Amino acid sequence: MTSSAAAFNALSRRHDWEQFCDPTLAFDHGDHARVLEIWRAQAGADIPARSAMSARLLKPFLPQIGLVERVATDPPRYRWRLLGTGAVQVLGERTGTCFEDNASPRQAARWNASASLVLELRRPLRFVARVAIEGKEFLANESLLMPLADDDGDTRFVMGYNRYEYGTTWEQAAAQARRAAERG
Repeated sequence: MTSSAAAFNALSRRHDWEQFCDPTLAFDHGDHARVLEIWRAQAGADIPARSAMSARLLKPFLPQIGLVERVATDPPRYRWRLLGTGAVQVLGERTGTCFEDNASPRQAARWNASASLVLELRRPLRFVARVAIEGKEFLANESLLMPLADDDGDTRFVMGYNRYEYGTTWEQAAAQARRAAERG
């Protein structure tokens, strides 16, 4: 798994995505850990179903939740199924659209690679990134991305819990994420 994260990070550097995958889940903020605890409680020995991650369970976190569904595999293609109000403030309303519909090719490739890695590994991952939405590049993002299954057990959803932060540069966030990954 560490090799998959390292391969993702090498790909990110080659494409200048300004994104880092930290498989240690060494979060800077407690809310990420609380959302991860909910995911783990619903997972049991496997991946939780999307229906298990209910609005009731996630109520305090809903504004920062995003949910995407893999709708094609070769090449991978994802559709936004849900975006909380806090995420919409940063990303804009995207519900019902695919990544490629309203993001730059660079951003869509970055999102596709992140979601695909989470589904491939079938486990939650932490990502630290610079927001790559026009006019929002001053924000840093810490994300928890978690795989979810449909009711038939097919793992094809990725739920994200995101925290956007002003005042932390990408370089600071990436250096901190790298140190956490090295300790883990």
